[in-house]
Amino acid sequence: MGNLKKIHYAWWIFLSTCIISLVGFGLVINTVGLFYDPVGKALGIGRGEVALMSTFQNVASAVTLLFAGKIMGKINIKVILSVAFAVIGLGLMSLSVGKSILQFYVVWTFIGIASPFAIMLPIPILLGNWFEKKLGTVMGFSLGISAIGGAVFNPIISTIITNNGWRTGYIISGAIVLIALLPLTLFVIKGKPQNGTLPYGHDEADNTNAQNIIEGLSFKEALKTPMFYLVAAAMIALQYVAGFVQHISAHIVNIGLPLTIGASVISGVMLGAAAGKISIGWCLDRFNNAVVIIIYGILGVIGWSGLVTANTSSLLIASGFSLGIGQGILLVSLPYFIRKFFGSKDYGNIYSIISMFGAAASAVAVSLDGAVFDSTGSYTVPLWTNVILYIAATVSIVFAIKLTRKVIKKNYDQFSKEEINNG
Repeated sequence: MGNLKKIHYAWWIFLSTCIISLVGFGLVINTVGLFYDPVGKALGIGRGEVALMSTFQNVASAVTLLFAGKIMGKINIKVILSVAFAVIGLGLMSLSVGKSILQFYVVWTFIGIASPFAIMLPIPILLGNWFEKKLGTVMGFSLGISAIGGAVFNPIISTIITNNGWRTGYIISGAIVLIALLPLTLFVIKGKPQNGTLPYGHDEADNTNAQNIIEGLSFKEALKTPMFYLVAAAMIALQYVAGFVQHISAHIVNIGLPLTIGASVISGVMLGAAAGKISIGWCLDRFNNAVVIIIYGILGVIGWSGLVTANTSSLLIASGFSLGIGQGILLVSLPYFIRKFFGSKDYGNIYSIISMFGAAASAVAVSLDGAVFDSTGSYTVPLWTNVILYIAATVSIVFAIKLTRKVIKKNYDQFSKEEINNG
């Protein structure tokens, strides 16, 4: 009991975000495609009509991101998370009695509205509020565990659908969300340290860390900084690149290799993404941030270039793993830097708006990349476009880091050289 009392409460928040990532991304987001075929057959409609429910979900999420961050800054996060988890869990369970595709469109629209509050925003917001040190490490691990969730829940839900039907699959999925996530909001999660509790790593004697230079920027104030536009540009570019992932298997088949190789490349991407998310957070906490971004940017460029130039299964799988690692820039470093550049005052709102731009870019990319293939018979142009965008995003982030250092040097000469060099 004595040792338990010594555990900083921030670590319970970290554990909670890991569970949110595991179930939220791993189950709710990653298993939706498993239901397309059985639902389509049961309702007597095409797969494309069923897949539209994901389109409604994504559009609803993108629109909600416009104001989700502002709402999360004004309402108790326990209330927001409780409502959002309930909407998602009960929504999934309600689909077990679905008899019309319209019901699926409506329910997934509500799930899309709840997703920013329940899955996309709380992890970086909670971790940013509770950790002053090791923020990159905990954020990377928490977001990285989503890949484990996908690996765990996909075979479980597919087995349930195969043996017991898709209606049971929805009941089990919804029940898991309610059982695993609602207790967190009721008994564990606290939005911010209270009653004398300080964030993990806070040093009362040290009020000169780099984050404090602009801690408390509002969204309007952030709009006046060049860092906002550089990070937004990086988010748009990298989300556009990520939109191609859905086409990777088709690209592999198009160059004359079997679909099994395409699936292996996708697995390489997923494994790489898990490794990239976990490792980049750890590196950002320990090494020069600009150097870390350049290294991961190079890995991303190598991976996407490899998909164009490689023609053997081993090289293509290696390329998939490399570009997956590079995705750590998008999935971990951007929320990390948004927190670092703009502080805590309006972090949720700033991150939400920038994420909205990225979500729109990803949606455009999926359709545009497909249209380019239809007109050219090849994915070469989209792939080389991804390489260029990866370079541009890397440069944008590095410039943002450099500009932040200049602000520190200009306005806070008392900061130590070590703090400045750490970004």
